Amino acid sequence: MTLCRCVAKIFSLLWKKKNKTKEALPLKFDIILLAGGASRRFGSEKLTANFHGKPLYQYALDALSEITDHPIRVVTRNKEISEAARSRGFYPVEAPPPDEGVAASIRAGVKACRPNAFLCFFVCDQPYFTGKNLADFLYAFQKSGKAYGRVCCESRMGNPVIFPPCAHNNLLLLTGDEGGRSLLAGKENFTFFFSVPEETLRDFDTPWK
Repeated sequence: MTLCRCVAKIFSLLWKKKNKTKEALPLKFDIILLAGGASRRFGSEKLTANFHGKPLYQYALDALSEITDHPIRVVTRNKEISEAARSRGFYPVEAPPPDEGVAASIRAGVKACRPNAFLCFFVCDQPYFTGKNLADFLYAFQKSGKAYGRVCCESRMGNPVIFPPCAHNNLLLLTGDEGGRSLLAGKENFTFFFSVPEETLRDFDTPWK
Protein backbone atom coordinates (compact mmCIF):
# COMPACT_ATOMS: atom_id res chain seq x y z
CA MET A 1 0.00 0.00 0.00
CA THR A 2 1.40 3.42 -0.95
CA LEU A 3 1.76 6.14 1.66
CA CYS A 4 -1.01 8.22 0.08
CA ARG A 5 -3.43 5.27 0.13
CA CYS A 6 -2.38 4.53 3.70
CA VAL A 7 -3.12 8.08 4.85
CA ALA A 8 -6.43 8.10 2.96
CA LYS A 9 -7.44 4.89 4.70
CA ILE A 10 -6.59 6.36 8.10
CA PHE A 11 -8.63 9.50 7.45
CA SER A 12 -11.53 7.36 6.23
CA LEU A 13 -11.38 5.31 9.42
CA LEU A 14 -11.30 8.37 11.62
CA TRP A 15 -14.17 10.02 9.70
CA LYS A 16 -16.44 6.99 9.95
CA LYS A 17 -15.83 6.62 13.67
CA LYS A 18 -16.28 10.32 14.31
CA ASN A 19 -19.66 10.33 12.59
CA LYS A 20 -20.91 7.33 14.57
CA THR A 21 -20.38 9.03 17.93
CA LYS A 22 -19.80 12.53 19.24
CA GLU A 23 -16.16 11.70 19.86
CA ALA A 24 -13.92 9.57 17.69
CA LEU A 25 -13.52 6.05 19.03
CA PRO A 26 -9.97 4.97 19.92
CA LEU A 27 -7.70 3.66 17.20
CA LYS A 28 -6.33 0.16 17.63
CA PHE A 29 -2.82 0.36 19.10
CA ASP A 30 -0.32 -2.35 19.96
CA ILE A 31 2.47 -1.07 22.19
CA ILE A 32 5.90 -2.67 21.82
CA LEU A 33 8.47 -2.25 24.60
CA LEU A 34 11.98 -2.91 23.29
CA ALA A 35 13.97 -4.51 26.12
CA GLY A 36 16.33 -6.83 24.29
CA GLY A 37 19.45 -4.73 23.73
CA ALA A 38 23.02 -5.82 24.43
CA SER A 39 23.93 -2.79 26.64
CA ARG A 40 27.35 -2.63 24.95
CA ARG A 41 28.11 0.96 25.96
CA PHE A 42 26.91 0.33 29.51
CA GLY A 43 29.31 -2.56 30.03
CA SER A 44 26.86 -4.80 31.94
CA GLU A 45 23.13 -5.59 32.09
CA LYS A 46 21.76 -2.05 31.99
CA LEU A 47 18.03 -2.70 32.28
CA THR A 48 18.28 -4.62 35.56
CA ALA A 49 20.75 -2.16 37.12
CA ASN A 50 19.49 -0.19 40.11
CA PHE A 51 18.33 3.29 39.17
CA HIS A 52 17.35 5.37 42.22
CA GLY A 53 15.95 2.46 44.16
CA LYS A 54 14.64 0.01 41.57
CA PRO A 55 15.74 -1.69 38.35
CA LEU A 56 15.76 0.62 35.35
CA TYR A 57 13.28 -1.53 33.40
CA GLN A 58 10.63 -1.14 36.11
CA TYR A 59 10.16 2.53 35.24
CA ALA A 60 9.00 1.55 31.76
CA LEU A 61 6.71 -1.17 33.13
CA ASP A 62 5.27 1.29 35.66
CA ALA A 63 4.55 3.78 32.88
CA LEU A 64 2.94 1.15 30.67
CA SER A 65 0.79 -0.09 33.57
CA GLU A 66 -1.13 3.17 33.26
CA ILE A 67 -2.16 2.23 29.70
CA THR A 68 -5.12 -0.12 30.06
CA ASP A 69 -6.81 0.12 26.65
CA HIS A 70 -4.12 -1.44 24.45
CA PRO A 71 -2.13 -4.71 24.53
CA ILE A 72 1.54 -4.39 25.42
CA ARG A 73 4.26 -6.65 23.99
CA VAL A 74 7.59 -6.74 25.82
CA VAL A 75 10.46 -7.91 23.61
CA THR A 76 13.21 -9.30 25.84
CA ARG A 77 15.56 -12.22 26.47
CA ASN A 78 15.83 -11.42 30.17
CA LYS A 79 13.87 -13.82 32.37
CA GLU A 80 13.40 -11.28 35.17
CA ILE A 81 11.92 -8.70 32.79
CA SER A 82 9.77 -11.31 31.07
CA GLU A 83 8.29 -12.51 34.38
CA ALA A 84 7.72 -8.96 35.60
CA ALA A 85 5.94 -8.11 32.34
CA ARG A 86 3.74 -11.20 32.55
CA SER A 87 2.80 -10.41 36.16
CA ARG A 88 1.38 -7.09 34.97
CA GLY A 89 -0.72 -8.64 32.22
CA PHE A 90 1.70 -7.78 29.41
CA TYR A 91 2.75 -10.21 26.67
CA PRO A 92 6.44 -11.22 26.69
CA VAL A 93 7.99 -11.78 23.26
CA GLU A 94 11.26 -13.69 22.95
CA ALA A 95 13.91 -11.33 21.63
CA PRO A 96 16.45 -12.68 19.12
CA PRO A 97 20.14 -12.66 20.11
CA PRO A 98 21.28 -9.03 20.27
CA ASP A 99 24.19 -9.56 17.87
CA GLU A 100 22.27 -8.23 14.86
CA GLY A 101 21.09 -5.02 16.52
CA VAL A 102 17.79 -3.38 17.31
CA ALA A 103 16.16 -4.36 13.99
CA ALA A 104 15.85 -7.98 15.12
CA SER A 105 13.86 -6.95 18.20
CA ILE A 106 11.69 -4.64 16.09
CA ARG A 107 10.85 -7.48 13.71
CA ALA A 108 10.02 -9.82 16.61
CA GLY A 109 7.70 -7.22 18.10
CA VAL A 110 5.92 -6.52 14.82
CA LYS A 111 5.35 -10.23 14.16
CA ALA A 112 3.67 -10.56 17.58
CA CYS A 113 1.20 -7.73 16.90
CA ARG A 114 -2.18 -7.54 15.21
CA PRO A 115 -1.83 -6.81 11.48
CA ASN A 116 -4.34 -3.95 11.53
CA ALA A 117 -2.95 -2.15 14.58
CA PHE A 118 -0.99 1.06 14.85
CA LEU A 119 2.35 0.21 16.45
CA CYS A 120 3.76 2.36 19.25
CA PHE A 121 7.39 1.56 20.04
CA PHE A 122 8.52 2.37 23.58
CA VAL A 123 12.00 1.96 25.07
CA CYS A 124 13.25 0.74 28.42
CA ASP A 125 15.89 3.35 29.24
CA GLN A 126 13.88 6.57 29.52
CA PRO A 127 12.84 6.48 33.19
CA TYR A 128 11.43 10.01 33.16
CA PHE A 129 8.89 9.29 30.43
CA THR A 130 5.71 8.64 32.42
CA GLY A 131 2.48 6.83 31.74
CA LYS A 132 0.71 10.17 31.55
CA ASN A 133 3.17 11.36 28.90
CA LEU A 134 2.42 8.26 26.85
CA ALA A 135 -1.35 8.44 27.32
CA ASP A 136 -1.35 12.10 26.28
CA PHE A 137 0.72 11.25 23.19
CA LEU A 138 -1.65 8.45 22.12
CA TYR A 139 -4.72 10.63 22.67
CA ALA A 140 -3.32 13.61 20.79
CA PHE A 141 -2.16 11.37 17.93
CA GLN A 142 -5.66 9.99 17.46
CA LYS A 143 -7.05 13.51 17.14
CA SER A 144 -4.33 14.55 14.67
CA GLY A 145 -5.42 12.32 11.77
CA LYS A 146 -1.76 11.78 10.85
CA ALA A 147 -0.22 8.45 9.81
CA TYR A 148 2.93 8.59 11.93
CA GLY A 149 3.66 9.97 15.39
CA ARG A 150 6.84 11.22 17.09
CA VAL A 151 7.63 12.86 20.40
CA CYS A 152 10.01 15.78 20.43
CA CYS A 153 11.44 18.64 22.43
CA GLU A 154 11.95 21.47 19.95
CA SER A 155 14.22 19.96 17.26
CA ARG A 156 15.23 16.92 19.29
CA MET A 157 13.32 13.76 18.32
CA GLY A 158 12.90 10.75 20.56
CA ASN A 159 10.83 7.78 21.61
CA PRO A 160 8.09 6.61 21.62
CA VAL A 161 7.23 6.50 17.91
CA ILE A 162 3.99 5.43 16.19
CA PHE A 163 3.71 3.62 12.84
CA PRO A 164 0.50 2.91 10.89
CA PRO A 165 -0.67 -0.59 9.89
CA CYS A 166 0.60 -0.11 6.33
CA ALA A 167 4.16 0.29 7.66
CA HIS A 168 4.33 -3.22 9.15
CA ASN A 169 5.97 -4.75 6.09
CA ASN A 170 8.63 -2.06 5.92
CA LEU A 171 9.41 -2.54 9.61
CA LEU A 172 9.88 -6.25 8.94
CA LEU A 173 12.50 -5.40 6.30
CA LEU A 174 14.76 -3.54 8.75
CA THR A 175 18.15 -5.14 9.36
CA GLY A 176 21.20 -4.65 11.55
CA ASP A 177 21.18 -1.69 13.90
CA GLU A 178 18.72 0.19 11.70
CA GLY A 179 15.87 1.54 13.79
CA GLY A 180 12.42 2.57 12.64
CA ARG A 181 13.47 6.20 12.37
CA SER A 182 14.88 5.51 8.91
CA LEU A 183 11.30 4.92 7.74
CA LEU A 184 10.24 8.38 8.90
CA ALA A 185 12.61 10.28 6.62
CA GLY A 186 10.71 12.44 4.14
CA LYS A 187 7.35 11.84 5.85
CA GLU A 188 7.20 15.05 7.85
CA ASN A 189 3.88 16.08 6.26
CA PHE A 190 2.32 12.81 7.38
CA THR A 191 3.79 12.87 10.88
CA PHE A 192 2.27 14.20 14.10
CA PHE A 193 4.88 15.81 16.36
CA PHE A 194 4.06 15.81 20.06
CA SER A 195 6.02 18.15 22.31
CA VAL A 196 7.30 16.80 25.64
CA PRO A 197 9.66 18.16 28.33
CA GLU A 198 13.33 17.60 27.54
CA GLU A 199 13.83 15.49 30.67
CA THR A 200 11.42 12.83 29.41
CA LEU A 201 13.69 12.12 26.42
CA ARG A 202 16.77 11.56 28.55
CA ASP A 203 18.06 8.02 28.10
CA PHE A 204 20.88 6.21 29.84
CA ASP A 205 23.47 4.31 27.78
CA THR A 206 26.37 4.66 30.21
CA PRO A 207 26.57 3.94 33.96
CA TRP A 208 25.02 6.55 36.23
CA LYS A 209 26.07 7.63 39.69
